[in-house]
Amino acid sequence: MRMGPADVIWTKENAKGDDNPLARTQHVALTVSKSGDRVFLFGGHHSPKARLNDTWILNVKELEWNRIGKENNNLTNQDSSIGAPAPRANAGACFYDSEFGKKVYVMGGHGGVNYARLAFNDLFSFDIETETWEKLEGINNAPEGRGGHSLFPNNGKLYVYGGWNCEMQYTNICIFDLEKKEWSDPDIFNGIPRWNHSGILVEAIPTWKYFIFGGECLEYNEGAQRSFGAYVNSSCYLDLGTDKWTTYASNPEQFANMPSAREYSAMSYDQKSKLILYGGWNNGWYDDLYTLNVAKIVGPSYAIISSDPALGQVSGGDELVIKGRGFQDQNIRVFFTCGEKPVDNPTKQTIEVPGVYVDETTITCIT
Repeated sequence: MRMGPADVIWTKENAKGDDNPLARTQHVALTVSKSGDRVFLFGGHHSPKARLNDTWILNVKELEWNRIGKENNNLTNQDSSIGAPAPRANAGACFYDSEFGKKVYVMGGHGGVNYARLAFNDLFSFDIETETWEKLEGINNAPEGRGGHSLFPNNGKLYVYGGWNCEMQYTNICIFDLEKKEWSDPDIFNGIPRWNHSGILVEAIPTWKYFIFGGECLEYNEGAQRSFGAYVNSSCYLDLGTDKWTTYASNPEQFANMPSAREYSAMSYDQKSKLILYGGWNNGWYDDLYTLNVAKIVGPSYAIISSDPALGQVSGGDELVIKGRGFQDQNIRVFFTCGEKPVDNPTKQTIEVPGVYVDETTITCIT
């Protein structure tokens, strides 16, 4: 799909070669490069009886699939010969380029060897550079097995949100510390349990935001009979600085063009502060496309974090140190105001500081 200022164009592409992935759903598919020219694919349902655990990399420029390992198509739900997770669908997954390497992380899901129907709580990593799988063992107990949850990384940790199994549904956040190899379960909750939602992590200043949309929601009373959840079209985001959830853009009286309730939608984010939502399921498949501007939530691409001095009079010859994030322009212009009104004299209103500045740079301005 190509999105322009005034049009959206879909193009069907045909991959090269005879060895291409089988058709599937509820699989893992992630871009694993900054340029978006490599796509990772793992697992999913091929049929009601066949759950997959094959691993593929798509070269987007050449439109060519590369199967990892020498395995044949696994239609009988057998263990992997390359150390990949057991056959499964509905797993949580993310790509994380960090001090621990360029890796895809896969946690949980529903499936199992042969025709088992298990809810997994295991955690695996796939190293993009060495093309090898590794099972990660924590020093304490992992969360309960689940599927339909989401997994996202931040600051050396993996966050697990939501999901369900045959006994429970979840609304909490569980965290795995990649350095300590330790699980934690902080008090971070988001109302009614939710699963099969779409979600995406967005870099924002001063703190990252995790956006979710839709899915199924239901809260069971203790001892009540289990039933299917209700499809929803509400949206929330988690502020990773405050660990607080906020509901947004979920009132149909204010947002007339809200997507209808659904699960299994695909969500992405563009650099114009827009969430992009495609498709989903609610007793039938959708092929519609929506966008939502979240600039007011994400904020600008830069921010001033602090200044020294923070208060008091600044006069000629005094040094003012401004700390911020996201300063990457060749010239930074610092504006001064007097009360609520800008300074009348333009020569005193604007100071231009040359140079290229990156995150956490200290800017020194001599006024």
